[in-house]
Formats: sequence, C-alpha cells, structure tokens
Amino acid sequence: MDCCIFTGERNFHIFYDLLAGGDGALLNRLELEPNPMDYHYLSQGDSYRVTTRNDQQDFKEVVQGLTTLGFTDSETASLWSVVAAITHLGNVNFQDQSGHSAIINTELATTVAKLFQCSPEKFAKSLTHRTLEARGDVVCTQLSMEQAYYGRDALAKAVYERVFLWLVQRLNSSLENKSRSRKNLMGLLDIYGFEIFQKNSFEQFCINYCNEKLQQLFIELTLKQEQEEYQKEGIEWEPVEYFNNKVICDLVEEKHKGIIAILDDECLRPGDVSDDTFLDKLSKSVGNHPHFVCHETTDYEGRKELARNEFKLKHYAGDVLYTVNGFVDKNNDLLFRDVKEALTSSSDELIAGIFPLQEIQSKKRPPTAGTQFKQSLGELMITLMSKEPSYVRCIKPNEFKRDGIFDENIIKHQVKYLGLMENLRVRRAGFCYRRGFDFFLERYKSLCPATWPKWKGSLKEGVSRLCEHLKFTPDQYKLGK
Repeated sequence: MDCCIFTGERNFHIFYDLLAGGDGALLNRLELEPNPMDYHYLSQGDSYRVTTRNDQQDFKEVVQGLTTLGFTDSETASLWSVVAAITHLGNVNFQDQSGHSAIINTELATTVAKLFQCSPEKFAKSLTHRTLEARGDVVCTQLSMEQAYYGRDALAKAVYERVFLWLVQRLNSSLENKSRSRKNLMGLLDIYGFEIFQKNSFEQFCINYCNEKLQQLFIELTLKQEQEEYQKEGIEWEPVEYFNNKVICDLVEEKHKGIIAILDDECLRPGDVSDDTFLDKLSKSVGNHPHFVCHETTDYEGRKELARNEFKLKHYAGDVLYTVNGFVDKNNDLLFRDVKEALTSSSDELIAGIFPLQEIQSKKRPPTAGTQFKQSLGELMITLMSKEPSYVRCIKPNEFKRDGIFDENIIKHQVKYLGLMENLRVRRAGFCYRRGFDFFLERYKSLCPATWPKWKGSLKEGVSRLCEHLKFTPDQYKLGK
C-alpha cells in the first residue's frame, strides 16, 4: 500500500477520515489510536494533514452518505473493520529465524484476524507459510522475511481493491433505476492523466497506457462526430492530419508481441526470472520500435539519460522514463493461496463475498495484473464507444493545494501531458463556429444592405448573400442544409 506514496502525499483519505472522525466507541472496537503517524501505511508520505480537507467532517459525510444510499448497519460496520484491519496490517512485522520469517507482534496479527473475522491461527500461519502443489504433492514451505513482507503488502492491496470494487457495485445497485420506465444514464470516468514522477514504475506504466487508450478513443470519437455532422449537412469532409497513437497502444498491448505480453511470458516461464531478464527480452523483442528506447538500443548521447534498469516510451504527450525495478513482482502480484483460504472462511459476509470459495477451488492460474488491467481497459473502451461522452479537463494550478495561485510551469506541464493541444488541433481543423441559418441571418443581417432590414427570400440564400457581401472566401465558410 505504501509503494506509491511520495513525499508530501498521503494514503487514501478514508484511513485518516476514520481516525479523525470515528468516535471513542468505534475506535475502541477497532483497536485504533487517532494518530496516523502510529501506522506504517499512513505515515509513508511524511504528510498526513491536508489543509483543504477536514477529515473529521468528511467522515461524518461519508457515514451520512452510506445511510442515505441504504447501506445496512452490518455493511457499514464491515467497511470500518476492513479499513481498520488494513491499517493494522501494515504494522505487522517479521523477523528472520534461520532464513525463515516469524511474526514479531503476534497479538497484532490476532487483532487483524479478529477484524477479518477469520481464524487467528490460520491467518497468522498464512502470513509466514505458503502451500505449493506440484504433480499431486502438497508441500508447505516457510516464507523468507522478504516474501512475508511482500505477501503482507499484497494482501493489504488486494483487500482494499476488492472492497473498493464491492463498494462500486453496491453503490450502483443502490442508484439503479427500479422502475420499468426508461431513464437516461450519466456515468462518470475520473482519471488524472499522464503520471510522470522522478521514478516511474509499473503503476505509472499502466496509468499512462490507459491515457493512451483514452486519447485514441477521444480522437476517434471527435473525428467521427465531426465527420457525421459534416455528412449530415452535406459538406465535404476534408481529412484532418493528427498523430494516430495506435502505434503506441499496439506497442503496449499487441497480442504475443506487446510489452504486457512480453512481461507475462517472463513472469510465467520457469527458471531464473527477474526485472533484468524482462528488460533484456524487451530490448530484443521491441528494441527497434520507434517509440521504445533502452540503454542497449540507444546511442551514446541517449545512454547519458538512460540507466541500465530503465526504458523510455515515447508517448503521444511526451517521453516517459520507466524504472524496470518491481515490474515482474507487481505484475505477478498474486495472493498466496494460504491467505485466500484463511479469508474464505471468514464469518463476515463482506470478506467472504470478496474472497469466494470457488476462487481457491479453481486450479486455473489467475491472470497477471497487467493482463487484468488490459482486459478491464478493453471493456471500458467498448462501453465508452457505445456512449456519447463529454470531456471536462481539470488543471491543478499549484503544488500547494491552495486557491488563487497559478504556477505557469505546472499548468504548461499538464496542458502538454493531458494532450490538450492535440485535442484543440483536431477541433480547429474544422469550422468551430456553427449556427442555424435563421439565427445567423437575424444576428448579422444589418451588415449587408440586401438583407437589411428584412430579407424576403429563403434563409439559406440570405446567408449566402450576406457572406458574399462580406467577401468571405469559399474556404472560410460552408453552407449546410
């Protein structure tokens, strides 16, 4: 949960809201202290206070919102138990015992198990042991300390992700139209845009891939809408020149050949697998692609800015350097089977629901994180293509989260990486001012003696006469139907 928290940032707001807004009885039940700095997952960014937010008030509003949407007391209690369990889980620590891991604070592991409402013994063992099946034999092995910490963090992220998805489904169910009459639907897709940090890893790779797909969709829909409107009005459509970023999307997602497919192959193959072997395979497979650069394939000047553990993608909005460290582990990011078994036996309906028994009964290997993201993004694209999307581009004016301050460099950076100039070029390639004949003639008839004070012919002829009088050239305007 803490791998992507940078200095000056903090974890998800709900953790801090609960600590600040929960009353004594609730915090006592969850065995929580109100100071976020007491918890590993909440103190990684060295800044848990946000001047523009009131965590205590936000918690009250969340509680009120859950009540308004029809959440039961049991569901709400389960949500707070999960948030508390994740908060505590980050403080479960391990020590090395002859190359194997052992829990230092077993009482805290018991607290987490109690909040998950599962067997404390089974849960504690799942944090330090892993059961493997090979050719019909079942072998239980102890985890190294590094593996134990990896498994702990993977569990925290998985639980939060699954509860978040459950919450979205539960909200949609509450808001669903229950009547048989047809209703209009408005959906919201909230995404920041390109992420570029000093060190960009697997998370930024996925987010930026998503933005490439959204940009591709935006261009397609924009041009499609333009073309349909021109055809409707009987105006000749002139091709618009723009950068088609399909070549970058294919570089990432192409079956068997794209970066995600190469990463999956590396994660699933037997033998010695590491981030270095993945980068080496990338270099050999896509090293000649015009939008891919790594240390092995670039020239002397390029190697000055590229470390041996980095590769560069030339995105539509600009170049981004990715550090390959962690790609293999984060793509695998699989929960150990033992942890799943511990949680499937939970007596809490929410936990048991997001960790169904069928999941551990299935012998099929679950898809990697990259493949899941790619599939989810593909489904999103299908949904968006079937709708009529509108776009609201939000610009962060400064790094201080304060109003009235506009940092020109920060704004220019966002304008570039949100692809706004690209979008504007597509729009400006056509006729940006469009009005019906009646409105246009009534508004501007005073500019031409023939149309003032009253034009007696057809509206289209009147507009044509007005434009001729103003000496508009044919490329400056077109008359539709």
